[in-house]
Amino acid sequence: MIRRHLLPAFFLACTLLTVQAFGTAVCTVDAAATAFGLYDSLSSSNDDTLGTITVRCTGNIGDPVNYNLALNAGQNGTFSNRVMDAGSSQLSYNLYIDAGRTNLCGDGTSGTSTLSGSYSLSSTSDTHTFTVYARAYGGQNTAAMSPGYTDTVMITLTY
Repeated sequence: MIRRHLLPAFFLACTLLTVQAFGTAVCTVDAAATAFGLYDSLSSSNDDTLGTITVRCTGNIGDPVNYNLALNAGQNGTFSNRVMDAGSSQLSYNLYIDAGRTNLCGDGTSGTSTLSGSYSLSSTSDTHTFTVYARAYGGQNTAAMSPGYTDTVMITLTY
């Protein structure tokens, strides 16, 4: 009898760091935890989901805003292979800036891309939202039953 393990897999509990380089606008970044839902450990199909990162800038109408978002590799991973942990068990996943999941989201090193924006404030407060495309790779049949897999990715906003 083959048993199919459906594992809850959650990730992207974000730690946020804001660095102001210049300008009069003040910006903040926010990201909600992103959930993969149940992971089928016997399926060879990838498990895809979406996350969002929101940048909110306030200031005077017409203030220039140039910002860059960089994501680190997570707690135990690399940009080519981020990992979620549940005790000693791990699930590999990654984050991308495009729907085709071909361009890794990172800090601009090791072949990764950052998310950025440049505009003038059209009101005293503008919000821009980026979609992050997440993928837990299929075929990870060594995944263990667990209440949830997690990873923490640090987002650095420079503006």
